[in-house]
Amino acid sequence: MVMMMMMMIPILLVALLAMPAAAGAQTPDAVFANDTLQEIRLSIHSQDLRELRERYAEDVYFPADVQWRGTRVSNVGVRVRGLATRSAVKPGLRIDFDRYVEGQALFGLRSLVLDNVLRDPSLIRERTSMAFIGRMGQPAPRESFGRLYINDVYEGLYVFVEAIDTDFLARTLGDGSGYLFEHKFAGGFYGEYLGDDYEPYKLRFAAHTHRLESDTMLYLPLRDLFYEVNQDVDGVWRDRVSRYIDLPQVVTHVAIETFLAEIDGFLGTAGMANFYLYRPDNVGLHRLLAWDRDTTFQEVDSAIFARVQDNALFRRALAFGDLRALYLDTLAECARVAAADRWLETEIVRAHLLIRDAVYEDAAKPVSNEEYERAIASLVSFARQRPAIVLEAVAAAR
Repeated sequence: MVMMMMMMIPILLVALLAMPAAAGAQTPDAVFANDTLQEIRLSIHSQDLRELRERYAEDVYFPADVQWRGTRVSNVGVRVRGLATRSAVKPGLRIDFDRYVEGQALFGLRSLVLDNVLRDPSLIRERTSMAFIGRMGQPAPRESFGRLYINDVYEGLYVFVEAIDTDFLARTLGDGSGYLFEHKFAGGFYGEYLGDDYEPYKLRFAAHTHRLESDTMLYLPLRDLFYEVNQDVDGVWRDRVSRYIDLPQVVTHVAIETFLAEIDGFLGTAGMANFYLYRPDNVGLHRLLAWDRDTTFQEVDSAIFARVQDNALFRRALAFGDLRALYLDTLAECARVAAADRWLETEIVRAHLLIRDAVYEDAAKPVSNEEYERAIASLVSFARQRPAIVLEAVAAAR
């Protein structure tokens, strides 16, 4: 069945995608080129590597050297990262090029995330989802596939991910001077008011910028946001909430997640998950930034209003007719974009052809090669069916 599905891919498309890509210039765009299987080699002292694996549950940095396409950056900082994907066997890693040497970078990149994609049997959901989010006009990290070697030993197929930092903000939003927060999972959080004290908000929203400023400067707007969110929806609810967050942008963000059948996003099954909040200095309105999309493409018939009632912010936002219409319009646009020229299916096939050999050689991946092939076939089926299912659901909801 898997072979039959893959044989249905047009022969011309297969031939085109199998052609080798021309070498690009050494820039951040080249590191994230989606038509190239990248390769990064880390050199770490054997004792440090042993300790990194033993202490994989901790955010401990170790010195290392990095090599990409003949360019070597020495004395970078490397640590294990991740939540549910922490592993000593195939560790997800974060490289900070300027950890020990101020101003050091790889072609302008100060940090790079190496995602081990252990929750995804297809290994391509993360990169494919981010490509789709970018295609929908929302800021998304640049990503590429690559082989990782540590001390000349093949560790497996990884996704190389652009870190969300001030450089990312400047590139995508034109401003990196504001307040950036990473949402941290600390038990189920559904947008409820957590009280007057700042500590519950600090626990769930880690500040990445302006860290030396007072808690009041950092967290008062967040606290006030969730206070206003949880008031009764009345004639001024939207005006009050809109002082703190960009509601149309939130609706757009969630609609894209919903089309992709995300189960661990803003409307996650265990509460809010996997996003950053950014608050510009001069505007003050928080907006969502997508992060970690390896749990997309779940059920092809996933409902378009799944878990809406669980989230205090989103439930109240959809009570407004224009925001509900925006949500449905964005879902419909997602379906059209995914289906146009079979874009989503083509992107899945392109990734599969690019990484297949590297995946087969990846002894640390969480599935067998046969399970990997079935996962790819499932994604192809999703891409073919999901647009029509969503369009039908949107029409019924209007």
